Amino acid sequence: MKNTKGEASIFDKDIIISILARIKKKTGTQGVKTISFPRLFKILDKREKIFVKKFLKMDPREYGLKNKFLGTPSVPKNLVLIKDQFYVVRRKRRIIEEQYVPRPVYDAYAQLNQALEKETGKKLLINSGYRSPAYQTIIFFEYLKFYGFDVSKTARRVAFPGYGEHCVPQRQALDFVTTEGIPTDERPLDFEKTPEYRWLKKNAHRFGFALSYPRKNPEGMMHEPWHWRFEKKPSSKIESGRNPR
Repeated sequence: MKNTKGEASIFDKDIIISILARIKKKTGTQGVKTISFPRLFKILDKREKIFVKKFLKMDPREYGLKNKFLGTPSVPKNLVLIKDQFYVVRRKRRIIEEQYVPRPVYDAYAQLNQALEKETGKKLLINSGYRSPAYQTIIFFEYLKFYGFDVSKTARRVAFPGYGEHCVPQRQALDFVTTEGIPTDERPLDFEKTPEYRWLKKNAHRFGFALSYPRKNPEGMMHEPWHWRFEKKPSSKIESGRNPR
């Protein structure tokens, strides 16, 4: 799975590209964020199944990371569907794919967003919410391809399945994006320069959120100013919010 440069072999590249193409053909984008491993394995051929099962046994410590294993729980039943989100870049509207968020986390996010808008006139959108462990596997492969099949670089940017906060409702992470489309994959750290990020640093704890990966974090992950995990329910009563626009 790994060579001396931390890159996937040519054989591995072919399988990953094949897996991504097969998933896109069989599922499109509908429901893939909540896909289970049994459903995923029904889509893959024998060679691809073997590759994925080997991948799931990999240890992030091999790549200098110290992430704790959080488990691979089943898909929760209290997911809120978030749709019709969009941001505007150069006067062009960019639609965000449908997202899912556990109800308690969504309610806290809605209250946070209401306070943010009241105090700054800004809003935050959810660029990534809940992901099933199987979908986290797909995401890892997509970024592995994006980063030129450099496993070490990808592992610092995307958690291995079982080690990511997007897959664990009790520690649910949300990836935020501004209504101007910041951050981007090409310039992810630009989010740190936004007034929304400065507000989050001062106020996110009021709503039960914490920054997961600050600079020089003990897990060895890349600094992710857009990635905030839900730790606890705020003391004040939260009312269910409407889906963001």
